[in-house]
Amino acid sequence: MTYGRTRGDVIRWPDDSAARQALETYLAALPADSQDVLSVLDAEGLDFTGADLSALDLTQAELSEATLGGVRLVGTNLSGAWLVSADLRRADLSHADLRKALARGCDARGAVFVGADLQRAELEGADLRGADLRKVRFGRALLSDADLRGADLRECSFGLDGESTGLARARFGQCAVEGATGGVSGPIDVGTDEPHLIDGEDLTHWFTAHGAPDVQVRP
Repeated sequence: MTYGRTRGDVIRWPDDSAARQALETYLAALPADSQDVLSVLDAEGLDFTGADLSALDLTQAELSEATLGGVRLVGTNLSGAWLVSADLRRADLSHADLRKALARGCDARGAVFVGADLQRAELEGADLRGADLRKVRFGRALLSDADLRGADLRECSFGLDGESTGLARARFGQCAVEGATGGVSGPIDVGTDEPHLIDGEDLTHWFTAHGAPDVQVRP
């Protein structure tokens, strides 16, 4: 996929002047006729409210503790991006490339990740309650201690070819997992209000009972 790398590719700029300036500075340093990464968006802690950054090349962007709530990032390249403790509430990251993204402790309640690539992303301790994660490719992502209660994980793909998605102590209460496939490693907390950790055969039976018999529980 060809990602936007110029000012003209920005659908809507953030309302905050500091965030806009950081984005303009970054794009000005990118060669429009190449996929080389000659600069990195330095936007730690900045407020991108009101922006539509869909389909932009934001490879390795520094967005830790940034405000991205409600921002459209559809099809955006965020591979290797830093999103530690970022506010992603209700953001739309459908079909975004988030491979190897570092998003530990991010708040992504109600965010949309439909069809996104999260392979090898690190989301330990992330708040993903109510998030739409349908058809997400997790691969070797790490979601230990993440809260996914009420999230939609239907038809998502966990670790393939002997790999596992790390879900140790992740909270799965009231998750929809029908049609999910691939390997996971637990234990997983399937309780809604009180902790209820299960692993091994019990976890296999839980996935089967919830419409995901093709999920394999691995050590």
